[in-house]
Amino acid sequence: MVKFVIVRHGYSEFNKQGRFSGQADIALDEIGKEQAYSIAKYAAKNFKIDSIYSSDLCRAYETARPTAEMLGLPIVKEKELRELHVGEWQGMLVKEIEKEYPEEFALFKNNVGLARPVGGESYPELMVRAAKIFDKIAKENEGKTVFVATHGGIVRALRCAWAGITPEGIQEVAHVKNASISVAEYSDGKGVFTEIGYTGHLENTEISSEFKQFF
Repeated sequence: MVKFVIVRHGYSEFNKQGRFSGQADIALDEIGKEQAYSIAKYAAKNFKIDSIYSSDLCRAYETARPTAEMLGLPIVKEKELRELHVGEWQGMLVKEIEKEYPEEFALFKNNVGLARPVGGESYPELMVRAAKIFDKIAKENEGKTVFVATHGGIVRALRCAWAGITPEGIQEVAHVKNASISVAEYSDGKGVFTEIGYTGHLENTEISSEFKQFF
């Protein structure tokens, strides 16, 4: 069995602006950096972490770094832990997407599991990618507790993949908040979440975004 401590990256400038981050390599802002240290203190106190993995995008890597430094562990970068690829929408404001791609964005907003960002990746495809990379990490860390810094879309997709949720049902699974911690146990190719989106460690840095369901 492998225990996963899965962290959504801290707050970034694109989150603040309401832009679709996708796979753009955006850094944490000052709030996000504070959140990363709050994560590190909580993780070090509450888990016996054996290894640390991160998306190769800097907002996730920067979120993992304080934990790695506190525990004296290296960070293994994995490209497959990246956020949903949002194609032509990457870096755009929500209002800009609504104006330029009204039909495509309406479907993405109202039934995301049946949609695809123009030139990008669908959620069913992301579910497959998320399940595969977590299975790979689990095989590399049998019997261990693994800290994983990743993105909201990956957490959402993983929850859907492990629960066998159909594309039509993805819409009902909300994004976890920035810098939240989710915990899961994985054994024999099956994962179960025991905690989803915990934010009690964030104190005064918790962020609620009206756009959180998009990215």
